[in-house]
Amino acid sequence: MGKPAPDSYDGMVTNQVGVVIAAPGADCMPLLFTDPVAKVIGVAHAGWKGTLMGIAMATVNAMVSEFGSRPADIVCVIGPSVGPCCFTLERDSAREFHAIHPDCVRHMDSSRPYVDIRLATRILLARGGIKAEHMEDIRIPDQSESTLCTSCHPELFFSHVRDGPNFGTQIGFVWIK
Repeated sequence: MGKPAPDSYDGMVTNQVGVVIAAPGADCMPLLFTDPVAKVIGVAHAGWKGTLMGIAMATVNAMVSEFGSRPADIVCVIGPSVGPCCFTLERDSAREFHAIHPDCVRHMDSSRPYVDIRLATRILLARGGIKAEHMEDIRIPDQSESTLCTSCHPELFFSHVRDGPNFGTQIGFVWIK
C-alpha cells in the first residue's frame, strides 16, 4: 500500500492506521498477517499455485523489507480452505508439494494424489521464521476437527471444488486501529 498497484497481485502489506485490507478465498486460503510490534499488517490469497510460488513468505518478506518487521514477531491466521480430504492435483504438481514435505501429499502413487495446501503453507512459513505458536487455523470452537474444509462444509463455506465455476467467496480482512 502506498505505492502504485501492479497489474496483478495476490498480497499486500501496510502500516497505515484505519485502512482495511482483505484477501478472498473459496478453496484458496485467505492469509492474514499482523506484526503487533512494528504495527504492520498483510494479507494474501493463497491457492495451490500461489503456495508453490511462495505468496505467504513473499508477504512476510514485504513486511520485513518495507516496514522493518521481524518474522518472529509476525502472527499469521490461515483462513478456511479446501482440505486434503477433497483436494487432488495431477501427480506432477503434487510432487512439488511432496518436495516441500512428504506429509503434504497422500497417495502419491495415484494419478491424482491428495494435497494439503494448509500444511505446506505452515511448513513454508516456519522455514521462513514464523513461530508455530504464531500460526492459527480458523476452526469452530469446541469441534473435534482441527481445521475446516471448505468443500466438506456447504453450510459454512463456498467452494469451487464442490460447486464448480458458479461459486461464492469468503473474505478475510484486517486493519490497524
